[in-house]
Amino acid sequence: MVVFDSEFLKITYDEANQAVLEEWKLYYGPKIELDSFRQPMLELVKAFKGNKATKWLADNTEQTRLNEKDQWWLEDHLYPQLVEAGLQHVALVNTKNILGTAIAKNSIRNLSRSVEIEIFNKNQDAKNWLGTI
Repeated sequence: MVVFDSEFLKITYDEANQAVLEEWKLYYGPKIELDSFRQPMLELVKAFKGNKATKWLADNTEQTRLNEKDQWWLEDHLYPQLVEAGLQHVALVNTKNILGTAIAKNSIRNLSRSVEIEIFNKNQDAKNWLGTI
């Protein structure tokens, strides 16, 4: 079920795996930051709450580097909301800038040691892992 779809990001709910999937698309338009970045990410939180999801696949392969304000917003606002909504398992697909994946993993881990986080190089491997939980 598609929750959000734009030229740069698609968020879906995978009923079979009870997971929210976030997939960034190759995009050459204006820089995605502040409200154009944050508003779609809040749709991710709504999808978690509305579906009582516990799994998240974040495929950030094509995501551009975030500005510092958006990175702090993720850490201070988005990740805590996801943990509060019931996040238990996270599959991160490496970005082209691997540092971004490491930052996401560390930020979520600092919020809750009980959240299981795995990093993958391919989207399908991440989906397969979520399907085993």
